[in-house]
Amino acid sequence: MTEFCIKVYHYFRNHRAVCWISMIIWFVCCGFFAFQIHLEEDINKLLPASTNEDGSTKLAFANLKIKDKTFLLFEGKNGASVAHIVETCDAFVDSLLRKDAVSDSSSRTLEDIFYCLPDELLPDAIDYLETHLPAYIDTSFYAGLDTMLTTSHLERQMEENRRDLSSSFGSMYPELIQVDPLGLRKELMSRFKPLVEGGGSGYKIIDGHFFVPDSTVCVAFLTPRYSATNTGQGSALFQMLNEQIEAFSTSVPDVKICYHGTPASGFYNASQIKSDLKTTIAGAMILVLLFILFCFRNYDTLPLLLLPLVFGVLFGLAGMYFIRGEFSLLALGIGAVVLGVAFSYVLHVLTHYKFVNNPEQMLRDQVRPVCLGCITTIGSFMGLVFVQTELLRDFGLFASLSIVGTTAFCLLYLPQFLNPAANKINKRAFLFIEKINAFPFDRSKPLIAVLLIITVVCIAFYIKGGTRFDADMHDLGYKSEITSYSENLLRNKTYTGDKQKYFASSGHTMEEAIHRFEGLNSKLDSLQKEGLVKSYTHTGMLFVPLDVQQQRIDAWKNFWTSQRLQLVRKLIEETAPQAGLRPEAFQPFFDWVTADYKPDALYKAGIIPQGYLSTLMEQSYNGEYLCFTSVRCANDSIRSSHSDYHRICDAVASLPHLLVLDTYYYTTDTLTQLNKDFNLLQWLSMLFVFVILLLNFHGNIRYALLGFMPILLSWFIVLGAMVIFDKQFNLINVVISTFIFGIGVDYSIFIMSGLLDKGQNPDLLKYHKTAIFFSAVILIITVGSMLFAKHPAISSVGFCTLVGLISSVVLSYVVQPAVFRIIQKRKQQ
Repeated sequence: MTEFCIKVYHYFRNHRAVCWISMIIWFVCCGFFAFQIHLEEDINKLLPASTNEDGSTKLAFANLKIKDKTFLLFEGKNGASVAHIVETCDAFVDSLLRKDAVSDSSSRTLEDIFYCLPDELLPDAIDYLETHLPAYIDTSFYAGLDTMLTTSHLERQMEENRRDLSSSFGSMYPELIQVDPLGLRKELMSRFKPLVEGGGSGYKIIDGHFFVPDSTVCVAFLTPRYSATNTGQGSALFQMLNEQIEAFSTSVPDVKICYHGTPASGFYNASQIKSDLKTTIAGAMILVLLFILFCFRNYDTLPLLLLPLVFGVLFGLAGMYFIRGEFSLLALGIGAVVLGVAFSYVLHVLTHYKFVNNPEQMLRDQVRPVCLGCITTIGSFMGLVFVQTELLRDFGLFASLSIVGTTAFCLLYLPQFLNPAANKINKRAFLFIEKINAFPFDRSKPLIAVLLIITVVCIAFYIKGGTRFDADMHDLGYKSEITSYSENLLRNKTYTGDKQKYFASSGHTMEEAIHRFEGLNSKLDSLQKEGLVKSYTHTGMLFVPLDVQQQRIDAWKNFWTSQRLQLVRKLIEETAPQAGLRPEAFQPFFDWVTADYKPDALYKAGIIPQGYLSTLMEQSYNGEYLCFTSVRCANDSIRSSHSDYHRICDAVASLPHLLVLDTYYYTTDTLTQLNKDFNLLQWLSMLFVFVILLLNFHGNIRYALLGFMPILLSWFIVLGAMVIFDKQFNLINVVISTFIFGIGVDYSIFIMSGLLDKGQNPDLLKYHKTAIFFSAVILIITVGSMLFAKHPAISSVGFCTLVGLISSVVLSYVVQPAVFRIIQKRKQQ
């Protein structure tokens, strides 16, 4: 490989046009395809894919439309009246709709805002019920109906009918009493009581608006036009919402407006990631570039450092475009660590050139260790390709491709930019670094003893405590102040702190989903009797399968025989005059009983407002039909498999075609398995690196073990430190573990290169140590800057990063040369 790179170097030297044209073509092609890639900002890409027992993929949370709901809350402050809250809610919604309407059709963000019941809802519902009631009466109802066909019952009921007709309700809807002389409405209302109560939804209706029980908060339900994963439209929506809230906070200070929901969480997560990328990582890069410029003195140093990195990133993104077509923005943010590894290769090349002042000699000394470091680092990152998490697979591919692109540019094109006549360095800075590197760390017995003690202690803690993994994905999402306040407010005002989650039945058609809901209803009933479920929405009472409706209609017809109808007519004629009512007023009852009823799908009738209907059923984005119920249970920890919530989920998920609409439930076990898979992959990566080192050292087992030792020990130190300081691995900082492993391999390889070539090139070790010093400082600045990020997924990488980096550098500087010297002494003996 060294001779090939030297030949390319001389060829490009003699054919400058070919060099420039080929480089420009590479940049243009990679840049073009890199900018074609779609940057996905969905935080759910963090979630591992879960599969059913038959191997099919479970319904992805991203496919659900119900997740796109946003709760809009209007909280009355300083004793604000209900009327004032209602007025503010109406004004805010009207203003929001007007503002959205002025946008062109492609830019509109609102699909629907369900904030009040339409005036025509009750009359329409009564009319529908009157014409379809037999379909909603369970066949068990008829067992007690004969007891109502007696003189004593009709006498009491006629008195009640007279009172009802005199009431305000009777004056508005007298036909309801005329078709029901027997008082069936009371029995039906008791049976439909669970549905009327809403399964403990915690809302009450005031002036057609939805209020919490203490009437201090009005709730509206906002449905975006686009999915929560469409971050561009999501940004526009919540920017508009925030502008409106700010305007109303001035004009209506006694009503606090806030919101929460999955789209809002996605918006603030994406915004925070972008902000962290702009501030912490970008700021760190500026410090790094100033540091390099100060030490290297050449003004062309910055372009020479950045060109390979830019090419590597473009090459990685272009490769991802062809492989995947899209790439996670969060993976790109964590990809800052890849820049650290790639930066290390560029620094080794440029630092070595600063010393030898000869591009060809630089290639002779650097090609082998750089290529070896590239291969081993790629081996460590490629292990991520085999995990179940899409984001980590993306990161593994991107990291590997970026390192390949950066390394290739460093060895093939970068030497063409090096001009020995203009080579400069800051002699004071380099002299200071050389003095640090010249200190005999490897001969300091106290330092070696301290390192051995630390290593042994960390290994002992690791063996005792093992690797702990945080499988709760809730800990990785960024929670903004407004959404956290809104979510806690609604929970405390409505559910008294209980957990409320959605469950569903699924089907290829809505009828199939409704049919399967009967199984979910039965399971939740039994769980409620056990005390696990506190309440749930009885959606099955509203949506009855068409074939079941037909059975109920047949039962209705079979019950009302001519004999029973004749008996009812006789009883009405006897009891109605006693109550001061005319018997003929109840003639509509006989017309109603003998009418020709047909099954009808309520969800197609247009009776239920769309905003409410979408909380009961939907056709998901992937075409699957779902029928929902909202379940309320104790708000215990999601991590515990013995919690009420987890036991409910286990019971529901064990049945076919029933779903828990909580991706975190499905991924907890998967994440735990991911931890085991990752440990296995990490050790396999180590085995791969050891084999590469063994081949590189031509089968010399001692040199291979010596090169491998800092890698292994630094990994044990990280694992032990995580136990000592009570830190846990999560889905993100496992990536950094891979990075630590990769950079540790590089440091070890370069130190071994300097130690082995010391006889032929006495200064080579000094050159490598200087490059490692620059690399370590830069990596600690860039990756350490992630500690100051506000997004938990990015900031969580800090601890293990710093421990791993410091241990890798120290072990390579101290232990590796010390053991090498012992090996050499034994050889001489």
